[in-house]
Amino acid sequence: MNTASTDPGFRPPGRPRRLLRAAALALLLLAPGPLAAQGPTAGGGGSASDPFISIDFNNVDIQLFIKFMSELTGTNFVVDPNVRGKVTIISPSRISLDEAYRVFESVLEVNGFTTVKAGEIVKIIPAPEARAKNIQTLLEMEKATPEDRVVTQLIPLRYADPEEIKRTFTPLVSKNSVILGYAPANTVIITDVQSNIQRLLKIIRQIDRPGAGQQISVIPLHYADAAKLATMMTNLFKPTAARPQQAATFEKVPVIAADERTNALVVLASEVDTLRIKQLIGLIDKETPRGKGRINVYYCEHANAEDLAKVLAEIPSAPAGGAAGGAAPAAGQAAAARGPVTAVVMGKVQIMADKATNSLIIIADKEDYDVVEGVIRKLDIPRSMVYIESLIMEVNATKSLDLGVQWQLFDRTTVDNENVVYGGRFGSTAGPLNPANALGAGLAVGVLTEPFRFGGITLSNISAIINAVKRDDNFRILSTPQILTTDNEEARITVGENRPFQTRATTDVSGGTYESYEYRDVGKILKITPHVSEGRNVRLKLSLEVTSLDRLATAATTATRPVTQKRTIETTVLVRDSHTVVIGGLIDDNRSENETKVPGLGDIPILGWLFRNTSDAKQRTNLYVFLTPRVIKSPEEADKLLSEKRAEPPPPAAPPAPENAFRGGEIKLYREAEPSP
Repeated sequence: MNTASTDPGFRPPGRPRRLLRAAALALLLLAPGPLAAQGPTAGGGGSASDPFISIDFNNVDIQLFIKFMSELTGTNFVVDPNVRGKVTIISPSRISLDEAYRVFESVLEVNGFTTVKAGEIVKIIPAPEARAKNIQTLLEMEKATPEDRVVTQLIPLRYADPEEIKRTFTPLVSKNSVILGYAPANTVIITDVQSNIQRLLKIIRQIDRPGAGQQISVIPLHYADAAKLATMMTNLFKPTAARPQQAATFEKVPVIAADERTNALVVLASEVDTLRIKQLIGLIDKETPRGKGRINVYYCEHANAEDLAKVLAEIPSAPAGGAAGGAAPAAGQAAAARGPVTAVVMGKVQIMADKATNSLIIIADKEDYDVVEGVIRKLDIPRSMVYIESLIMEVNATKSLDLGVQWQLFDRTTVDNENVVYGGRFGSTAGPLNPANALGAGLAVGVLTEPFRFGGITLSNISAIINAVKRDDNFRILSTPQILTTDNEEARITVGENRPFQTRATTDVSGGTYESYEYRDVGKILKITPHVSEGRNVRLKLSLEVTSLDRLATAATTATRPVTQKRTIETTVLVRDSHTVVIGGLIDDNRSENETKVPGLGDIPILGWLFRNTSDAKQRTNLYVFLTPRVIKSPEEADKLLSEKRAEPPPPAAPPAPENAFRGGEIKLYREAEPSP
């Protein structure tokens, strides 16, 4: 073995011969087997010009590790027979020989062993036995590096009581350490690892201050943070010129230090002050009430959480230096930058939406959360519902003309104090209601009074219209759909057929034909978006599409390649609650050819004309759509509407062979036609 230096703090520099021996031992440790070290070569990177090494061992026997350090540092070790175990060291960076020796002492301390200097050798023994050995003794004024080796530290006190220090520090050291109070010299003697002694010295410097009759207390904390609470309590008991009465209340200013490792407060104060401090801490050291921390959850009752988070994201951020604590990105940038629904409302406030629970996760201080919660509660309110009754019917041209003459239906929207028809012929402007050019001439939209006249009969609502015309052959009721929707949400009503349309036809080499079809809705598609004001006025955004088959053109092709006629209208009208709006003038021209003949004789060339008859009929129909919105803002209004609908007579029979189906939140009334073979 090599001879160690007599100075225990001295670490011999790396020599080429020792480094070579250490490298050879490292290769031995790296050999396959249960004691092999994993990772970079331990000591293998050292050289005469490079005193830095890397040590990286995995589950290596501690005896081999001690032998490695002996060869590396040239230190003579005497190892106690009880020193046994495995060592694992993870060191990705290279360190000096002096640092390697400190790592060696830390590894021993972790495994319950320590080093004791004895002349030219160093003993490695269990830590509990070290206090009875010849370990290094330091005075308080001596500077020592915080190492993990056992030493005895003498700490002379100026004001504190050694026995009080002993009782205070006993919970702050390990069970193998020793703390003694020597009253004649007013000194505390501590035997512990040097790194922990350095921590205790910092605490003693804070509490060893003038204060006759003061006592030291350790107050453990359960929920509060020791460092933050110590700062707050120190500021609270600090005497100032603005609070002279505090100095009279506390004869000596309490000294409060935080021990972050055990999350406790070390207090130096009089008995009375200590009691008051403990009472104050008992009021503060409590679990944070649910919902009062920085993370809060708000469960939306009526609004959609994702939509609400997007709205809150548009709130302008607080300017830099404001009460919110710093600037946040502008509202437009924040909305554009977010992927998930995450909103930075102001300063340090963040809002995220959870779709599964329809809730908002709000990260904010209590003051900011109260402001944001107030805004959310004003937005998370029940939205009005709108029950829309509609009537779609066709009227022949003659009856439509009569309707135009007798239709005094429009509300008091006036030009020069006269009722006005909106629309009229395409390209026309609004003008006074004149029987000569009323609805029969073209498209018109208007609002009905209540009650109103229809075909010479005074009526009060859509149900009255249905009962009045259902026995008249000149009127054909296509559909009477009714739908309930939410304010500002689109409602869609589809009445028609689902027809097959040929999209592709291919022929293979054998002459077989393959055709592809897709089904499309042919009929009436009505889209309505209601917007309810505070005064119960309803703004209806209407979109009506009427698609019908051109039967003559379709007959000239095939049934799978039909020709359709399409008529659309988009408009926005304002109507009062429970009033009726009507759209009229969507004219459809139907032409039909009928042929009757005598069987056999009607097919004779030229002479067959004498035995057959051909008729060509044309029919023009006008399509009218009546809409009555009813605003529902409370359960009582919903119950009233239900009672009224139950009291109404049953509606007339629907068109032949209809099928009612709900698809994707839409009402569809249609017949599905199969493609022709």
